[in-house]
Amino acid sequence: MTTGIAVWLRQTAAVVRRWRVHLIIPYLTLWTIFVPGLAPAQSVGFQGSAPSTIQGTVKDASGSAVTGAIVTLEAPVAVGHRTAITDQTGIFRFLAVEPGNYKITIAAVGFQAWTAANLAVPSGDNQPLLSVVLQVAAASSSVNVNLPRHELAAEQLKAEEKQRLLGVFPDYFVSYESNPAPLTAAQKFQLGWKTITDPVAFIGTGIAAGIQQGRNNYPEFGQGVEGYAKRFGAQYANRVTGVVVERVVMQSIFHQDPRYFYKGTGSVGSRALYAIGTAFVHKGDNGHWQPDYTDVLGGLAAGEISTLYYPSSSRPVRRLVDNVLLGFGGRAARNLAHEFVFRQITTHVPKMAAGLPPRILPEGTSVSLISLADWSSKAGSGPIAFMLAGDIQVDGVMVAPIGARAWGHASFAGDGKAMEVGLDRVRLKVGDTDVPLRSTRLRDGGGALEYHRLENSGRIAIVLYVAGNVTLSAAR
Repeated sequence: MTTGIAVWLRQTAAVVRRWRVHLIIPYLTLWTIFVPGLAPAQSVGFQGSAPSTIQGTVKDASGSAVTGAIVTLEAPVAVGHRTAITDQTGIFRFLAVEPGNYKITIAAVGFQAWTAANLAVPSGDNQPLLSVVLQVAAASSSVNVNLPRHELAAEQLKAEEKQRLLGVFPDYFVSYESNPAPLTAAQKFQLGWKTITDPVAFIGTGIAAGIQQGRNNYPEFGQGVEGYAKRFGAQYANRVTGVVVERVVMQSIFHQDPRYFYKGTGSVGSRALYAIGTAFVHKGDNGHWQPDYTDVLGGLAAGEISTLYYPSSSRPVRRLVDNVLLGFGGRAARNLAHEFVFRQITTHVPKMAAGLPPRILPEGTSVSLISLADWSSKAGSGPIAFMLAGDIQVDGVMVAPIGARAWGHASFAGDGKAMEVGLDRVRLKVGDTDVPLRSTRLRDGGGALEYHRLENSGRIAIVLYVAGNVTLSAAR
């Protein structure tokens, strides 16, 4: 009995051993199917999927193509980004894009930036065409230095025409702008006309005529109402002649600016020398300082014209010399007063000149640039120019718009397949300030220059950094 049981057990164990080999394979197959994490490697993610193409058109609200818009494609992880620029028809294209989720940003001069934060790119060339409409950018709180010069001058002129000493006396021929635009001849006449027709001009003329009559100046005019009327007429004619001839006609003929340009910075001595010096020189409409021949010639002409309504002098030559010398002295005294006193008591002075703290562009601020020229055939060294690829803001205020220019010196070396680039003395134009840039975020940091080619172009997208804290003019 015992021997029979033992034999049966040995036979059963042999059967189990034979079937175990046949059952283990389907068992493991079912396990890998239904238990997460053990599926074959080729079923994970997008491995083995075909790359795709991202393309689209960029237009404005009117339906016109936006040429030169900067399109940036970024992956969700830090693997770099790609850049393209729209062509003449507003089309951009990224080839061989791996499937996944991307962020795409489109920026253009004068438009609000457009962003798609999570653009899904499927496998294969079945990505739908993107159709992007850019909206015009909202008005900036700062003066747009890219306006045509006459339009910028007109905007600045509106502020100057509100300036009054103690809120009463007009003080139009002074500019407190950090970057004043030159005036046209019509704008110079506009300032002169407002000066001579201001009510304060008539009141001042009446007071001066009364003082002259009280002192019996120019006795040839006589006394009484008739004498006062003659003195008033001569005094007002003298005022009109001085403004029109010296500050309008001569300044327009010789293309010089009739205004005093407030300095406001530097030591007391340097500001005083500037104020006195500008009595002998004037800024030309071309922006360069020139000898003040307009005031000299204008003063001589106005003096001669005054003989038509003032009694003639027995010493005309001496009178003309005195007028010229007094003109230099009077302008120097007036300029000193504007530089050190009048700004404090003048109403409607632009805020950028009224003591607002200047804005600081911090060291290490990243600056994205795009080369204006094709770098694919560059060799040797020479000057290089860039455009800003995105707005730069400080404290929420735009200080440099997309499209602003930068320039510097570059050296190129390579074998046609790879290229090494060195940059030197790169400057970005921010308003009227040249901001120096360097290739690394940290002052003494290492690392290679960050740049990549644009899609289907030899132009280069590059990232540089502000080389040191830069003080900018405060925006209004």
